[in-house]
Amino acid sequence: MSVTIAEVARIAGVSKSTVSRYLNGFYDHMGADTKERIAQVIAELDYRPNALARSLKQKRTHTVGAIVANILNPFSTSIIRGIEDTLQEAGFNLILCNADDDPAKERDYVNMLVDKQIDGLIINTTGCNNELIAQVNQTIPIVLIDRKASDIDIDTVTVDSARGVRQAVDHMVSLGHAGIAMLTLPYDHVSPRLERVQAYQTALAAHGIPFREDWLVQTSIEEDAILSKLQALLGGEAIADKPTSIFCANNMITMSVVKAIKQMGLTIPDEIAVLGFDDWEWAQLIDPPVTVVAQPVYDMGNKAAALLIKRMKGGRSPKKPITILFEPQLLKRKSCGE
Repeated sequence: MSVTIAEVARIAGVSKSTVSRYLNGFYDHMGADTKERIAQVIAELDYRPNALARSLKQKRTHTVGAIVANILNPFSTSIIRGIEDTLQEAGFNLILCNADDDPAKERDYVNMLVDKQIDGLIINTTGCNNELIAQVNQTIPIVLIDRKASDIDIDTVTVDSARGVRQAVDHMVSLGHAGIAMLTLPYDHVSPRLERVQAYQTALAAHGIPFREDWLVQTSIEEDAILSKLQALLGGEAIADKPTSIFCANNMITMSVVKAIKQMGLTIPDEIAVLGFDDWEWAQLIDPPVTVVAQPVYDMGNKAAALLIKRMKGGRSPKKPITILFEPQLLKRKSCGE
């Protein structure tokens, strides 16, 4: 009688999915003792996976996983809508996971989705699990969205962040703003944040504007945190020590910045101008309407899903990865003194 994977799992004291991950080489989250125990049981039982059973088990589930950084962000909502519409039209189901920009949570979701034998994955990655993502991409097609991973040969759909930042800085300078501060989320591992910070410094230099390290402010998206940062940035007595405009690196920061400025009793754009990267539904309806660098977010989701479907249907040869770069658009409204 042939040995089953269930018997291997029982004797090793682990789940069948853990044995399955071991057999498929997904070791990232697995302890050394677990791997050794499974290997020992397989050797003792002379276990040989049934090729036919495995092929039947691993046939298409017509299910795709998507992991986003923050489901509360309108950016993520639009991305997911674009992904879902394209997948649904092609007959695929979607499992949506919210990683909260947490590398550990992201890693757990990747492993869970692999266990569920998804056909493909679209991920707005934290940038901290590239080794695992590269490993999974050997057997399951993956598309990165709005994030890059230079150390992985992987399909990517993103926007030209540097071009968008140049548009923003050029616009503010054209309106007479030489004191341009920037608020951003921490950017150590997240590619678009780093690109926007670097582009901000490059754009200032192109206009002959000295870069001030104290005007590049890292913050969380919490309103209290941003209010505190702005009070420190704009609360001094000397006019020369205050910026005349603030560039916000994403829409969540922009929303909180506008609210905080009004709480401080300042007027936009008369006392401080605001320009944000990313559009959102209310940006053109609040007073004043906020000037933004908009990304074609829904289209990015569409394209990521379409690219993944192509890979799932056998388009992985040649294996050279594809990078699709969308162009941002400056939407001029009233928050910079237009």
